[in-house]
Amino acid sequence: MSDSGLSHLFASELGLPFRPYVLWTRPRVAMSSLADGALLTEAAHTAGFADSAHLTRVVRRMMGQAPSTLTAGVRWLS
Repeated sequence: MSDSGLSHLFASELGLPFRPYVLWTRPRVAMSSLADGALLTEAAHTAGFADSAHLTRVVRRMMGQAPSTLTAGVRWLS
């Protein structure tokens, strides 16, 4: 299957193109790592960000708040 064909199939099955899917998945992975007790830098690296500043910029742009602010008020279930 060609790259273009795979891209079209992905978008038709999931309802959004691959790149936006990845952009939403990476912060979710980082937030999950934070919930498991990882430090911000560790969570950033786990999710594929260059550093904690990169993670913070992306999360702030996407969600309007820093990751530490978002996770501070959450009571995680274990």
